[in-house]
Amino acid sequence: MNMDHRREKGFIKSIILIIIALALLKYFFNITLKDIADNEVTQNLWIIAKSFFQALWDIIVLLLQFLKELIQTARDFVANLNNK
Repeated sequence: MNMDHRREKGFIKSIILIIIALALLKYFFNITLKDIADNEVTQNLWIIAKSFFQALWDIIVLLLQFLKELIQTARDFVANLNNK
């Protein structure tokens, strides 16, 4: 229970630090999240990141499908050994 409470404090602390950092960006550099999101470089980075994670997800799915087929083949092989 104590560990959960500590994690909760850490999460709230992180949120507060992010809010303070955003406020400081706005105050000192006049930069908002909208400015960052609308930036062409940021949008290109999001496209690259999205493509990367989509490719990674596709690899994971293929790996899981391969493992599933491998397990099924091994089960069939053992079943055939038991039938002989």
